[in-house]
Amino acid sequence: MLDIKLIRDNTDFVKKNLERRNGFDTGIVDELIKVDDLWRNHKFETDNLKSVKNKENLKISEFKKSGKNIDEQVKKVKDLNDKIAHVESLMQDLEDKRLSLLLKLPNMLDEQVPFGLDDEQNKPIRFNLEKPNYSFPIRNFSELCEMNDWADLETASKTSGARFYYLKNELVLLQVAIYNYALNKLAQKGYVPVEVPPMLKRNVIGCSVSLEDFEDVIYKIEDEDLYMIGTSEHALAALHINHMFNHKDLPVKYAGLSACFRKEAGVTKDSKGIFRVHNFNKIEQFVFCKPEESDNYHKEITQNAEEIFKELELHYQIVDICTGDMGSFATRKFDLEAWLPGQQRYREMVSSSNYRDYGARRLNCRYQNEKNEIEFVHTLNSTAIALTRAMIAIIEQHQTQDGNVIIPVVLRPYMGERKLLIQR
Repeated sequence: MLDIKLIRDNTDFVKKNLERRNGFDTGIVDELIKVDDLWRNHKFETDNLKSVKNKENLKISEFKKSGKNIDEQVKKVKDLNDKIAHVESLMQDLEDKRLSLLLKLPNMLDEQVPFGLDDEQNKPIRFNLEKPNYSFPIRNFSELCEMNDWADLETASKTSGARFYYLKNELVLLQVAIYNYALNKLAQKGYVPVEVPPMLKRNVIGCSVSLEDFEDVIYKIEDEDLYMIGTSEHALAALHINHMFNHKDLPVKYAGLSACFRKEAGVTKDSKGIFRVHNFNKIEQFVFCKPEESDNYHKEITQNAEEIFKELELHYQIVDICTGDMGSFATRKFDLEAWLPGQQRYREMVSSSNYRDYGARRLNCRYQNEKNEIEFVHTLNSTAIALTRAMIAIIEQHQTQDGNVIIPVVLRPYMGERKLLIQR
């Protein structure tokens, strides 16, 4: 959520920034200013009425001391109380409307965000390794799974529905190895491992995600005020709702383990395989920090994800997300996209976002700085690794002619030092 003071004092600046988000209607800002002006006028009126009431209350005391009749004076105070209650009721209605409008405004974009209409215009800024070349006909992930009995989507579709899956045999071992490797790496870097609840209450999840954007994506538990989490980011943010940090406690860095649940409603891509599914496992990075440090931590969490994919010996590109593909919470965002030989295209593996104080305002998460002043923290998040997608990249890029897979060196200690996924 944006700071109402920023919008009041820099209305044109805010509107020009939001106009960079293609097609965003800045008329919401104008409506917000009108509502806020009315609220401020009523606030001024209420303060004046309360000041008058205080003076009239003093007169009652004076009348009592001098033996004068106080009936008329008491009536004056009662009338003032009625007026104050009426204006405060109008103020509350305006405050609710102002909050509703504030929640519809996306975050301000960083000046460095490149302009673009959609994800096709995201800007590649660096690469790792070269695209792998093969001296044999390559197989895609689904073909390798079928060949090696690594996954059963057909049975899962009967037992659970489309976009669910059973993982089997060596693929399960590979997933556990990746999980342990990535978690150990982050823990060594000072990220506190946290296993989060798989469900959150509506008012809680609404503090860390726009329910208008995600209502059709996340699962609602029928007859319960609970939603299945789409990512541990939401649960990690909820750890510090209405929290006050001391500046000495910051930064706080988490590595969240969770299953993630998404409807993927209306999605037609990737109808086969396990790239886009209703549930998957993921490790998420989440940081609470001082405002002046957030850009550096954005680099850090992006580099952490890169380091993981470098050590997995994968070819990938980092892309700077353009204005037309930016989510409403982020001010700056980088994606890591791995090359999938079976699809002959780059696919998203990691999203790394800086929310600055936008998310913290929804969470009411603040800190006391060195001058004992109260400020909102900055929050950042990034995928460390999404297991199903990472496995697809590993298996497709490291496949062998006979359908086996060369295990990246960093994973071998977690798999009994085997070099190939299938031991023949």
